[in-house]
Amino acid sequence: MKNAKFKISEKRNSIVNTRYTGVKMNRRGVGRLRKKDLSCFENLSMNGIFSIPFVLSSSKDSDRGSQQPSRTLRVAIVASLWLLTGISSLCTAETYEQLVAGAKKEGDEIVFVAGAQTFGGRKGLSEIEAAFNKKFGLKARINFAAGPDMNARAARLITEVRAGGKSSSDFYLGSQSHFALLHKENVLEKFNWSGIFPWVTKEMEIFPGESVLVYTSLNGVIYNSNLIPKDKTPKGYADLVDPRLSPLWAGKLAIPPYVAWLVDLSLVWGHEKVKDYARKVVALSGGRLRYSEEERVVSGEFPIMANMGGAVEAMWAWQAKGAPLVAVPGLTPINTDYFELGVPKNSAHPNLAKLLVAFMASREPQAVLQKYESRSSHLVEGTMMAKYLRENRVQVQEPKVTIDYYLKGESAEGLKFKEELANILKQ
Repeated sequence: MKNAKFKISEKRNSIVNTRYTGVKMNRRGVGRLRKKDLSCFENLSMNGIFSIPFVLSSSKDSDRGSQQPSRTLRVAIVASLWLLTGISSLCTAETYEQLVAGAKKEGDEIVFVAGAQTFGGRKGLSEIEAAFNKKFGLKARINFAAGPDMNARAARLITEVRAGGKSSSDFYLGSQSHFALLHKENVLEKFNWSGIFPWVTKEMEIFPGESVLVYTSLNGVIYNSNLIPKDKTPKGYADLVDPRLSPLWAGKLAIPPYVAWLVDLSLVWGHEKVKDYARKVVALSGGRLRYSEEERVVSGEFPIMANMGGAVEAMWAWQAKGAPLVAVPGLTPINTDYFELGVPKNSAHPNLAKLLVAFMASREPQAVLQKYESRSSHLVEGTMMAKYLRENRVQVQEPKVTIDYYLKGESAEGLKFKEELANILKQ
């Protein structure tokens, strides 16, 4: 599309384009955006994929003559932006049927690189594979390879796209912090997910046009219910340093060695309050625990942990085994991580990847995630997460809160704040 050119024809009140098929050409080489493409563009705007500050006119309107020259200029500018930003690809994308047909021509393999136990590991992915093939009439095989952490995989993806080769993974799994980076680096395929797949809603597109939510992860405090009496249980982060409760776990409180949860907390509390809170938590600490070590709370080595990523999911997994692990939201709305799937621009099997990404937001694969990982999306009706939020009246943090922070990048003040928190945690 980079060779496409537009110009304004004041006489004809229209736009010239030499390449783009979404423009209807006449004998003089003058064309107008087709009505269906204008409608699609407006629809993408309503979906939040692109912003249009005015109403577009169709070719039918311009045939009536130039009553409003400024309106013509605005349409011409939008058409230019249409090409320059690559938004046109969302409207010229395949239909559902064309996508399936394209997937059948890509072979029988989808490559997925992720953590070893992602989606239940090979066993869970085998069940997802069977359901996926049945859904779309395919014979595809998910070629799963255990890889490094999400940060390293995102960095690799960016390097591969810049190098111009094919991606080592046909689709990518990460949280909003990872997708903010990929969004800024412009390495993800833009696709009208909610427009093509009826079960995918606009709300599931955490980064509109670039990602689809696969599971929702809730942060919070975890504790051993055999060691913390009911009348002394914390109701959130603030209770951990409440002098009426804290003597019970003074010198026994486990805290994570990361600053990220405190940085996220600062988006609500502010820098100074979080630094003061961190000092008080450290003073009560009995040791450091990583997010994969909640078993040490279950065993009673530590009665309570200040924060656990995926706290609620960990509670479900351990309670299913009869363990006395309880999770409570740290904040209201609760700190939330949104784990999403997206397709890189250089995917070797883009159609298969798009189908699988969308499929993961449907009920059957969600049941597989619940079975093996106690994870699910709160936006898929009937899932454990959807029921938990509804029955406990828990509000999730809006994605925009953390996404705006990640998209702004690190300021000098932000880096200094992280350094101060790191120093406090070392005490």
